[in-house]
Amino acid sequence: MEIEEAIYGRRSVRAYTAEPVSIELVQKVVEAGTYAPSAKNGQQWRFTVCTGDSKVRLVSAFRKGLKDTEARIDASSMGSSWNSLAIMERAPVVVIVWNAGRMGWESEAHSVAAAVQNMLLMAYALGLGSLWIADVFYAPESIRRHLGKEWKLTAAVALGWPEEGERNKVPPKKMGVDEVTEFLD
Repeated sequence: MEIEEAIYGRRSVRAYTAEPVSIELVQKVVEAGTYAPSAKNGQQWRFTVCTGDSKVRLVSAFRKGLKDTEARIDASSMGSSWNSLAIMERAPVVVIVWNAGRMGWESEAHSVAAAVQNMLLMAYALGLGSLWIADVFYAPESIRRHLGKEWKLTAAVALGWPEEGERNKVPPKKMGVDEVTEFLD
């Protein structure tokens, strides 16, 4: 697949078949993340891959964290977090993405985000569907405690084979270069 096809064709997939994803394909997706640029070559990213029972336990911990959060804040301010939970339940694979950077630089977060983008592009190139899930921020401590990590939670990435209706979805219209760019001479 050409890079342009991956960049322009990739889209967020929210519905997956029950067909499992081989560990070899998951490893390819994660490996693509490790080829992202990183601040001072710190390679701050870390990944926890959850499938099967480990994914069920992760989703359960996330659900409990969302309920705890909902009890403390206005539930209407929790965005699509409950929908993201349902997507994580249905996806065969959920990769938790961490920032293990020690310096606290903003560029460490950027590095980890670049790793996620590489993963999404590789998933698409392999025929997999993926979704970058930021709603894990509504229950970060619950996820950290459950997985026993001290790193900063960055995202979750759902992976799986897209359902039929998802396979041919057209990516949403993007703003044009002239709408988002200022050229100075």
